Amino acid sequence: MIRGEEMKSKFVKAVAGVSLSALVATSCVTSAFAKDNSSTIYDSGTGYIAEKITHPEKGVMTTDGIVDYIGNGKLATNLENGNGDRGQNYSWGSIGYGDYMYIGTCYGAWTSTLQLMKQNLGRDFDDTTMKEALDTYYHENMYTGEEDGVDALGILLKLNVKTGEVKILMSKDLTNQNTIFRNAIEFKDKLYFCGSVNTIPCIYQVDPKTDECKQVYAGMTLEEYMEEYSKGISVGIRGMCVFDDKLIVSCINSEGAIICESENPEDQDSFKVIAKDEDLFNYPAYHYCDSIYGGSIFDMTQYGKSLYVSICTGTPANATDRNTMQAFGLVRGDIQADGSWKWTSVVGDKEKDGAKYTFGIDPERTRSGTANLKVFNGYLYIGEYNDEEIAVERMLFDNDFEFMNLNFEQSINFYRMDEDENIELIVGDADEMFPNGGISGLGSGFGSHENQYIWNMTVYDGKLYVGTFDASSFLIPLDEYMNDENASKEWKDKVDEYVEKICKNYNGVPDSAYKCAEYLDKATFGFDLYVTEDGVNFTKITDNGFGDPYNHGCRAFGITNEGLFIGTANPFYGTQVWKLSEKTVTPVESSEDSKQEDSKIENDESKTESSSENSTDSPKTGDSSNGIAYFLAGLSLIAIVYTMNKKLFKKN
Repeated sequence: MIRGEEMKSKFVKAVAGVSLSALVATSCVTSAFAKDNSSTIYDSGTGYIAEKITHPEKGVMTTDGIVDYIGNGKLATNLENGNGDRGQNYSWGSIGYGDYMYIGTCYGAWTSTLQLMKQNLGRDFDDTTMKEALDTYYHENMYTGEEDGVDALGILLKLNVKTGEVKILMSKDLTNQNTIFRNAIEFKDKLYFCGSVNTIPCIYQVDPKTDECKQVYAGMTLEEYMEEYSKGISVGIRGMCVFDDKLIVSCINSEGAIICESENPEDQDSFKVIAKDEDLFNYPAYHYCDSIYGGSIFDMTQYGKSLYVSICTGTPANATDRNTMQAFGLVRGDIQADGSWKWTSVVGDKEKDGAKYTFGIDPERTRSGTANLKVFNGYLYIGEYNDEEIAVERMLFDNDFEFMNLNFEQSINFYRMDEDENIELIVGDADEMFPNGGISGLGSGFGSHENQYIWNMTVYDGKLYVGTFDASSFLIPLDEYMNDENASKEWKDKVDEYVEKICKNYNGVPDSAYKCAEYLDKATFGFDLYVTEDGVNFTKITDNGFGDPYNHGCRAFGITNEGLFIGTANPFYGTQVWKLSEKTVTPVESSEDSKQEDSKIENDESKTESSSENSTDSPKTGDSSNGIAYFLAGLSLIAIVYTMNKKLFKKN
């Protein structure tokens, strides 16, 4: 079981057939001689290896995005030494099937969010000024649009995880479609994606045998959408699952949030509404001004003979105060003898609706706008998901960091529930409801304040994998401004200039920014990934986004014939896909000389590693003079990289 900082991570980049050797700060870049001269490999130090399979030659902290942008809104695939596409920020709605991972991307996470704030939340700003500001804040590391001013928009693609070959199935360029798929599931040998296409909330089917993509359900017509959008209705649907022999999906229509079922999604008329707002106790919050930008029906899963639905409930009307939205609800659905559904509030209003637990489960927990669900080892696991959207808006336009600070103070908890709906705390701080804290021994956020979502979970090979969203990555500018003694006065003056332009009531650096900076000074940038075999004791695989501080989220999992794959959320240089494997040691046949050289390498590594289990077997690398030359060259290059990027890694 992990506790504190006992796990160290290793990042290995292969160059010209020989990797560079060094131990850099606490990010733990360490020596290994990789067999593949074009791969990027991350060694967890705890028995897991992650290999980057998209644009592997580019390494980390460089452009990826799976596909390649070639100008004028057009995309290409499978180019040799392609440029990548920074705009494809997230692997969002994704699923593995056979040798493929099907991925719906989120395009321009920051730019689209800003336009949402402008159009729906009344945050007025000049687009050119905002772009210049973000380029200044992030030293042009944040994606703020293509140089030619044209957007490729979101796409649906299939990635062959064996060969790396990519095929685009839906895009603005090829099919005149802008896709925003947030979830995916397999049902009766077809793949189903939920989200929106050309702004319409809908469900799409993909036939993996033919790659045919077709809409099977839509919550609104275009005319209805335009009317509802003007009212601030959010159409970012996400919840879907399989319940016995039925496909269960969430959607939005002109009357609000709904849940539908279908035994035969091939027939568009087969979808039947099984729950509306009133059936769900009027919990769903589906306006952009609500928590999680109207997260509504967020996640669903079958547990036992029941359907459990997590719901975003926070609205301005039920907010406790300016900085506290109402926490999530959890509702249970049960099929009755006549085929109808009965709905019961499990987490919600105890007095009005008879819920067993109050909103957010624990009365002292006030930050979690919704929750993600996963069944494992006979329990329903519930992962908190804090509301970062309001925090970002306040920081950017009000120069107010208080909402963010409250989120940092109360980073995510992880619960599990048994079939009698008894809930215990697995990961979390002690309080009145759980005086002993989490039974894993880990505090909230797995011990890290910056972990703000349990963003996705999957069960693979008898183990539960848990990925997080790390809020510190998008706060890198504040960390540099407040904590980096080497930050230039010229840069800080430019930041001040833009903050004053964007914030209406700018009065210098607020006290809340100082407090926020204290959290960042202790942060490790990049998402966390944990694994457990028993649901209680966790092994840390990474806490720094596989060595890339710009990977702020572990967003997608894909289980394929080739194993487990992970898609990242990276609004800086584009999403990446990694293959995750348990580390195995394979003996290497070699001459006596190479055995001696291998022994020398292992001995050298043992001087820089705190544990022998972090050593890596290596093939023969040539004579010792060449090895020394590569080693010295590697040290020099790593020193340069570290000097340039030291603020992106955890401080001592």
